[in-house]
This record gives sequence, structure tokens and C-alpha cells, in this order.
Amino acid sequence: MIKLIATDIDGTLLRSDHTHSAELPALLHSLKENNILFSLASGRPYLTLLNAFNIDTTDVLFIAENGAHVVYRNKPLTIHRMDSETIERLTDTTRKIPKAYSILCTPEGAFVEEDNPDFLEELEKYYFKYTVVPDVTKVQCDIVKYSVCDLAGVEQNSYRHFDDFKSTLQVSLAGPAWLDIMIKGVNKGNAIQELQAALNITEKETMVFGDYLNDLEMMKSAYYSYAMENAHPELFEAARFKAPSNDADGVILKIKEMLNNNLIPLEE
Repeated sequence: MIKLIATDIDGTLLRSDHTHSAELPALLHSLKENNILFSLASGRPYLTLLNAFNIDTTDVLFIAENGAHVVYRNKPLTIHRMDSETIERLTDTTRKIPKAYSILCTPEGAFVEEDNPDFLEELEKYYFKYTVVPDVTKVQCDIVKYSVCDLAGVEQNSYRHFDDFKSTLQVSLAGPAWLDIMIKGVNKGNAIQELQAALNITEKETMVFGDYLNDLEMMKSAYYSYAMENAHPELFEAARFKAPSNDADGVILKIKEMLNNNLIPLEE
């Protein structure tokens, strides 16, 4: 019997045009009636997730910032803070990379130090609230995630520049233009495992859906792990099952299939 469902947002629950299925509100109601906790697990900030859906998300658990900021019913359950020295080193590295931009992510919003129109256009797809400042290293807030927006393509351009950080930090490819960096051990998978332990939920009682490399650890947290048809090739190796693409509403289809099968997913 499924008790917990967690899904990534971009490229997974949302279609390519950033819309969602009209069936989502009714599906959330069905999950609540069946005492199934539904979680949005994303690299996006909490404020963006809260405003991304024009539906009632009162009973949705938010695993934001790849697990660095977990919120339920507007109350933070987890906040993992990064130290200022690390932020300075990461920022210094990013400033040396052409077409790469720093984003400091806090529970109150993001901070950037560039107002390049192309960068801001990409930023505004995922960040509901941000502030442009002269120097992000001077920001005095709880930093839960450091992101790099690379307009030249993060895998090809900037990813290698952060090799020296991988032994001490969680460095995750979050999208074609996005690199997310958190403190070591912070990821969606560990956030889900903490929830499972707190709520006495097993891997066999958990479903997860994802499409990109910041979903890798999440695939290992659930028996019913689904890589979307449009997923990054490496995710198929980590996931146990495959779901139709985000544009075919694969998450909705698989959850409905589970509900129609008396809460036991079909093992493919």
C-alpha cells in the first residue's frame, strides 16, 4: 500500500510549457482521502513552488532546494545552511566562467549580482522572488543552496570547474543550464528517507518520479521509482520503472493506475 508519493516538477509533473494536467486537483483530493502524503520535490525554492500551482496545496509537503528546505503547512521542517566561506569560494569560481551566473538561495528569496536580460529571463522561469545586489557574498541571510545558471550549458561549460568541491559538497546537475550545490548529503533522496523514518513508511510504500540528475538519489529512496520517458539517460539506470513523458502527463497516469489498482502499483 502506497503511503508517500514524491515527484520532481520541471520535466516531470509539469509539461514542457510549464502547465500541469487539469486532473491534478482532483488527484490530490483522492490522495488525501486515501491518506497518501503527496510531496513536490524540486530544486526550485519553496516560494516558487508555493506559487507555481493555482490550486490548493495545503496538504502538500514541499521538498524545496533539493532537500535543503523542507516545508509542510507553511512550517519549516528542515533548513540546511551553508557557511559564508564556502559561498565566497563558489562565487569566486563562478565569476571566472563565461556566461555563468551565481544565485544565492534563501528561504526569503534568491539573490543575484547580474542583471543580464538573458540570464534574468532564464532565472524568472524558476525563481518567484529575487533581488539584484552588488555582491552576493555580502548577503546576510540563511543560504540553503548555491546555484549556477550557465547559459552556455552547464554540462559542457561550467560543471568541470566545480570538481574540487565535490568531495565536500553536494554538486548536482539540475537542468541543461543549472547546477545546484548544497552541503554534503543534502539531496531529495535523503530528505525522503528522513520522512520515511519519521512517519514509519517503507521503500515499498513509496513512489517517486524524476527526470534529471538531481533526482538520482531520490530514485534510490523508493521501490516504485519512475524515470520519465524524457529523462536524462543516467536516470534510467537508477530508476526501477519508466513513466510516460511529462508532456503525456506520465506522473498523473501512473498515480491513477496505482489508485485504480487498490493502492498497489503494477510491477512492470
